Amino acid sequence: MKIFKDLKEYINDDNPRIIVFNNKIYISYYTEIKSFDSNKFILSLKDKIITLNGKNISIKKLTKDELLISGEFETVEFR
Repeated sequence: MKIFKDLKEYINDDNPRIIVFNNKIYISYYTEIKSFDSNKFILSLKDKIITLNGKNISIKKLTKDELLISGEFETVEFR
């Protein structure tokens, strides 16, 4: 059945996801936090580096697979 195939693919999917809320950014399946302070946050995904610039940046949730960052973001850069 297609629904079970779709569910299995969703559960086994480990591709990074980025969701932007008001002053919050949720990232799943990140690889590594390169560096961070209250003005800049750099992390790597499978094949990209993300740099977040802003003010009052802080980590609100940190697990092996998920990250929630809050702050007053000015720029988001993908390399």
